[in-house]
Amino acid sequence: MENVGVLQPHVERMMLVCGAQNDGKTWLLQNMLSDRRLAGIVRRRNTTPISLSKERGLVVRSASPHERGLSTTSFHDEIRRALQDGKKHGCRRMNFAYAVQPRPTKRREGKLDKIQGIVSVCSDLIKAFAPERIRVVQLSPNQFGSSGNCLTVFEVDGLRNLDVEVIAIDARRGGNPIEAGNVRVLADYFDFS
Repeated sequence: MENVGVLQPHVERMMLVCGAQNDGKTWLLQNMLSDRRLAGIVRRRNTTPISLSKERGLVVRSASPHERGLSTTSFHDEIRRALQDGKKHGCRRMNFAYAVQPRPTKRREGKLDKIQGIVSVCSDLIKAFAPERIRVVQLSPNQFGSSGNCLTVFEVDGLRNLDVEVIAIDARRGGNPIEAGNVRVLADYFDFS
């Protein structure tokens, strides 16, 4: 009989919080961890999984691969390292919450990001990891009340053709101290009870 501890963890769910730089992705992902259902979770900057249950882990990265200058290969390598860390911690099912930008942008040097737009990012994740579900969470309006960085109809149709869930949330922080930015909507995706 095969040793269960040696098996590579299965990628269960991926949530990609999608918005341009300064739209509020980082704040939402960091505050998602304050939801009472995720109580006791400590924010980590490495690939060590957060325990959701005995065999289920969650990795949260609040800076997008675009902003960190990662290529598709280095982004996938980061996920593979998280899967290895999950295996070391007894996780059989791994979940991921990442910030992403909707499309490549020009950097100061005039070069485009190394990683592509949201449709290509999701297509590549499906090919590499075969997650059960991917959800793209568009911030509309963003934390400042603007809807200028929304996904295009072409991008949404491309995601739907990949069987990727697409939702939009109101990410404005002002006015509602109980649930500023809809952080519970993000936490709900990882509630397996």
